[in-house]
Amino acid sequence: MLRSAARRLLTNGLPGFQSASTTQFCGALSQLQLPAHLGKQGSHGPGAPVVQAKALSTSYPAHFREVSGTLSGAEDFSDMEDFEEGYDPPITYPPPQAAVGSKAPFFRANAVVDNEFKMVSLDQFKGQYVVLFFYPKDFTFVCPTEIIAFSDRAKEFAALNTQLIACSTDTEETHLAWIRTPRSKGGLGYMQIPILADTTKAISAKYGVLDPDAGVALRGLFIINPQGVVEQITINNMPIGRSVDETLRLLQAIQYVEKHGEVCPANWKPGAPTMVADPDKSLEYFATTEDTGSEAIAAKLQPITSRKEYEAAIKGDSPVVIDFYAPWCGKCRQLGPFLDELVDKYPNVKFMKIDTTHEPLEPLCAELGVKTLPAFKFFKNGKEVQEPITGYKKQLVAEAVNKMA
Repeated sequence: MLRSAARRLLTNGLPGFQSASTTQFCGALSQLQLPAHLGKQGSHGPGAPVVQAKALSTSYPAHFREVSGTLSGAEDFSDMEDFEEGYDPPITYPPPQAAVGSKAPFFRANAVVDNEFKMVSLDQFKGQYVVLFFYPKDFTFVCPTEIIAFSDRAKEFAALNTQLIACSTDTEETHLAWIRTPRSKGGLGYMQIPILADTTKAISAKYGVLDPDAGVALRGLFIINPQGVVEQITINNMPIGRSVDETLRLLQAIQYVEKHGEVCPANWKPGAPTMVADPDKSLEYFATTEDTGSEAIAAKLQPITSRKEYEAAIKGDSPVVIDFYAPWCGKCRQLGPFLDELVDKYPNVKFMKIDTTHEPLEPLCAELGVKTLPAFKFFKNGKEVQEPITGYKKQLVAEAVNKMA
C-alpha cells in the first residue's frame, strides 16, 4: 500500500524526506500517477517506468528518481492485491472477555447523564452493584420499552445499592436526541440512568454481545458485584425484550447469597426458603417440597400411605386393584386417565395406589417385589388372584379388571 511504502522510505532515511511525516509523504505520492499495469504482478520488468510525475516540486528531481527506483522493486509490492478494486479489509474487534466469576471488562466512554455529555467508567461505581445492559439501536422498537422500564424503576435498584447503565453503539448525540423525543413518538423522555455511547464497538465486543455483521449489540445484561466480578449474564436476540422484575429477582438472590451464605433454589424470591449447600443440611429444605402433580396421577384412585392401610385394603370382600407408581415415572402419568376411566366403569372394584417413593412404604414395596413401574396387583378376599402386570399395558390391565368384576 502507498502509505506502507511511504513509511518504508521514511524509515530508510530517504534524503530530503527524513523530516517529513508519513501523511505529508503520502500527500506527495498522491500527486503521482501509477500506470494501470502496475497493479498486475509481474507486468513490470527491470528498467520499466513505474511512476510518472503529474506535479512534483522541481527541487527534488534526484529524490524522485530514488522514489521511482524504490517503488519499482516487485518485492515492495508483494501486497498488490490491496490495490485491487473492491478490496474490503476485515474489521477486527477485541475478543470477548466477560465471563461469570471473572473480572468485568473495564470500560470508559462518553455517555448522556442528566441530559449532559459526561465520561462514564466502570471504576466510578466501586462498592456498588452494576447492571450493565446493552441494546441494539436508538430510535427503534423494543429498545425504548426496555430502557424506559429500567429507568422508571431506577429507585428500586438504587435501594439495592445498584447502578443501572444502558449502552449501545450509537453516538451520545443520537442518545440525547432520542431522550429529547417524546415517549408518545417513540422517544425515551426523562431518563434516570446513564446511556453509554460505544461508538468504537469495543465495549460491546469485550462483553461478547457485538453482532459483527450488523455492527450493533445484542440484548446482553450483566450483573457486576461491588468487587467488579461478573455474577450473571443473559443475552437475548434482538427481537426479545428483557424483564425488569427478573433482573431485580436475580439481584436480590445474588445479594442474599453473599450476605447469608445459603443458596437460592428455583423461582426464589425474598422471604422464600433457601438451603445450605450440603448433602445433609439441604435435606431440611427438600423435606418441605412435594412432587408437584403427583396427586394428579390417577386422581380417582385412593392413596395408601401405610402398611396398615395396605393390609386392611386387601382383606376386604371387594375386588382390589393396587397401582404402584412413582412421581418421576412418565408411563405412570400416561396411564392415569385410563385408570380413572376404569374407576368409573367398575364401581364395585376398589382402585388404590401406592407411591413407591414414600419412605414408610419402601420396605413394603421391596417385600412385594415391586421393581418395574408401573406395576399392578390384583386381590380378592385377601388373596392375590392374578399375576402382577408391569409396564404400560392398558389392554392386559383392562382384561384383568373385567375378569375380577
